[in-house]
Amino acid sequence: MKFNAKKILVCSALFAASTFAFGVETGGLLTNETKLANTPTSDKSLKLNQKNGANLWLRTPLSQDGSSYFATEGSFTTEYNAAASESDKKLKLTLDLNLFKLVAKKSLRSGNITFSAGRFFNSDLTQTVYAQNGDGIKLEGRLSHFQFSVFGAYTGLLNAKNVTILEDKRPQIDGKEKTLYVLANKYAVGALTFSLPHIVLGQTISLEGIGAFSLESEAKENRFYGTLALNGPIVSPVFYNVSSTLSFDKVDGKDMQKGNLSKASISIYPAYKSMSISINGVYASGEQGSFSSFKGFTSRTAVNDLAQREYTAIAKAGLGVSIKPVSNLLLKANGDVVLDAKKDIEMAGFVYSAGIDWQVVSDVSAGVSFGQYIGKENSDNNKTELKITAAIAF
Repeated sequence: MKFNAKKILVCSALFAASTFAFGVETGGLLTNETKLANTPTSDKSLKLNQKNGANLWLRTPLSQDGSSYFATEGSFTTEYNAAASESDKKLKLTLDLNLFKLVAKKSLRSGNITFSAGRFFNSDLTQTVYAQNGDGIKLEGRLSHFQFSVFGAYTGLLNAKNVTILEDKRPQIDGKEKTLYVLANKYAVGALTFSLPHIVLGQTISLEGIGAFSLESEAKENRFYGTLALNGPIVSPVFYNVSSTLSFDKVDGKDMQKGNLSKASISIYPAYKSMSISINGVYASGEQGSFSSFKGFTSRTAVNDLAQREYTAIAKAGLGVSIKPVSNLLLKANGDVVLDAKKDIEMAGFVYSAGIDWQVVSDVSAGVSFGQYIGKENSDNNKTELKITAAIAF
């Protein structure tokens, strides 16, 4: 019998494709965000900023229980910014691959081990230092007496329009509003996390180290973060979470800078209509004692004022409340006192917001929120913002 290698390969490929497609799940999401806010370039009048997005995703199981799988997601967004000074810069277009992830999970007698590879989101213990996508690998272990994770990623293939790395030299995005994809700066990031869950009276202690090493040819900036975190119940239903992070930042030709980020929160969950109450405080060092200004790796807005201040040389404390009066409606409100911490710690202003999230039906949601930043002595950073959101899943 004469075998045709080409036919065998084609038949094998078709069989594999049909097997692969049998368990594939697909879907999508259409989003809209309409925002009215004053901007640094406006005359204190509210300007329109509108974002429209379309996401498509795919997931296929690689094991019978679905714990091992492959998933991918792509997105296309348009943003119209009426406050842009030039007409050709009012519309921004962005295309991105948000997720491209292979996950393999192995159950053990004392827990499980999970291996992930590809492009996926990862966050540090504080959710403030590093919280973004990366192209890399992660190994996680959840065992009976301890948990650990090892993470490594490369940032140079990410879209700089969707992720901002804090550094002195950033990719030039201005003037590239119609360029769909702009490469981010090149870093190798590694992280090691170790936790002892529920060691005493339900308390959990965690340690984490993160290193970020510039792979640029010039103006290199390397940094390291070390975090100690504690969380657990005080008396049910009251829980706490505290963490402190030391940062070490070194730019070529400059001295090493040391900073600190400390966070604390107490959360209360009364058994009434999914209610939650949280008291929060955060301090990101400025020039205090031996510390310099703290700087994280991923851009994170600390205060929704005109300057969109990062977690650096700032402190704030406040209260947040949420409640579900009915199962498909969430009401939420929060407010913070904001302090400048550049050198002396002094009053800067007050920020508050309130909002409603409505799950109209299972695949349709909507929301509206209103917020203001009111600075001390009519600060130039005062801001008012009204935001309306909607999403349709399919």
